[in-house]
Parts: sequence; C-alpha cells; structure tokens
Amino acid sequence: MTAAPVAPDTLRATLGGMPTGVTVITTTTAGGPDARTANSFTSVSLEPALVSVCFHRDSPFTAALRASGLWAVSVLAADQRALSARFASRSTVRRLDGVAHTIGHRTGAALLTGAVANLECRSVTVRPAGDHVLFLAEVLSLRATGDTPALVFYRGGYHAID
Repeated sequence: MTAAPVAPDTLRATLGGMPTGVTVITTTTAGGPDARTANSFTSVSLEPALVSVCFHRDSPFTAALRASGLWAVSVLAADQRALSARFASRSTVRRLDGVAHTIGHRTGAALLTGAVANLECRSVTVRPAGDHVLFLAEVLSLRATGDTPALVFYRGGYHAID
C-alpha cells in the first residue's frame, strides 16, 4: 500500500503545533559576516557533541555555510524577537551592522550578545534533504548564560520559555 504524499501546507500546519527554539546561525563570507534565523536547529549527539541545522537548498546562506564550513549558533533569549525577524528577512543583506556581538575564537563567526547560549561549530557532513540541505556539525565551543528565558516559535507566534 502506497501512502499519498503529504501536502506541504498540511505538514506545516501540523508541525507548527510543536514548539521550536529560535536561533540565529552566523558564518563568514568573502563579503563579511552573514546571519540567518533558523528554527531547524537541534542537538544530535552528546558524545561526540554534534548538532544540526537545515536551510533551503537555493538560499545564498546555504552556499555561504557550505563554503565556510565554520559557523556559530546563538540561541535567542525571549527579549531578542526583533533579531529573529531581522535575520529571517528574505533580504540578501543580513549583515550584523548595529547588532551587539563578539567574534568566536574557534570559527571567526559572530556570537550574538544576550543569547541564552552560543555554540561554535564545524560542519562534518553536508547532505541534500529534499528542498533543504542538512548541515551536521561538531560543537567546538559552548557558552551558556544559565537562567535567561529562551525564545520559542509555536503555532505561528513567538513565546518565552523559562
């Protein structure tokens, strides 16, 4: 028995009922730093420390991540909703001008100030995944703030989680 394909709108509506953390992924390019919002970030393994993130296969940011292989993750705090919107924009300019950040020592990628956590990562596997590309990476460094509430996306809106 063959199942009928799941309609993209049905899948989005159904999985929108699952809260996801909101992150900003950063990397460096020949033109300078670049960043993009992602809620497809997840922990994969504790030993070794592995994480993953996905971006659309045709996105210029996907090409930048492929080229660099080094990237950083900032897990956004509840009060950083504006940063999520800024880096989710389809604009081709996602530079970090005016955004408080430091530069990671292991990757050279931007670590957003005020984030719940910052991770520096190195891609170990890059694979096509439907209309996206999956980046599997080892965690090179991690800094967590502790008690700051995180920003999550759930049923089409932002929420804070303690």
